[in-house]
Amino acid sequence: MSSDALPGGRSRNAIGALKAALRVGSRAIALISTDDEASYLANEERQYAIERLLIRFGEALKDVPVDVLTDVDANANWSGPKAFRDLASHWYEDGLDHALIWRALQLDMPRLLRSIETWISKQPG
Repeated sequence: MSSDALPGGRSRNAIGALKAALRVGSRAIALISTDDEASYLANEERQYAIERLLIRFGEALKDVPVDVLTDVDANANWSGPKAFRDLASHWYEDGLDHALIWRALQLDMPRLLRSIETWISKQPG
């Protein structure tokens, strides 16, 4: 287990939480790397996997203080992934709009991951 994580995998600090977010966000991007929008929308198993990864991404971001997220990228909408986590975790009736999720994965996630990766690379140790 990493020194950035507590038993059960929960982060012990902002760097650990951002590393966790980077891991699961990168996994989500890798998972859809061979898809186009139509193939993603036709693949229910992939959609469920992406939902779970995005829940973990948002949960990791909840462990990062707002001032740190602002330092990572002051122009990013960090509340979006955290709100998605809540919605996806508690949405039971009609499901989620995977066309919107696809667009977020294509347009927003790469920038967030680059910002996180850049910020982590600048940290001592």
